[in-house]
Amino acid sequence: MWDAHFPAPIGLHPVVILTSNALITRLQAVTAAVITGTSGPTSTHVALEPAAGVTKYSVSWVNATDLQAVPVTRLRRRRGRLAPGELEALENCVRDVLAL
Repeated sequence: MWDAHFPAPIGLHPVVILTSNALITRLQAVTAAVITGTSGPTSTHVALEPAAGVTKYSVSWVNATDLQAVPVTRLRRRRGRLAPGELEALENCVRDVLAL
């Protein structure tokens, strides 16, 4: 999980990087899922506890329908990591959303 700098009016915003760590150093952009404070259906949203590295809300949500190509130069700060169960749930949501 990282803070990424998006163009105005969004600015700095937390995201979950979905691109494989092995590829990141060779790419100019990574695929990221946006983190929000708004819940949604479990088929598209994964709840994150504050231990994951986001603390603005008591529970934050990764939105698997809001995938962005983020230039590596816009990644600012690593915030944390998803727990194994959170990561597995996100993988399942992305597979469903993209019909993989």
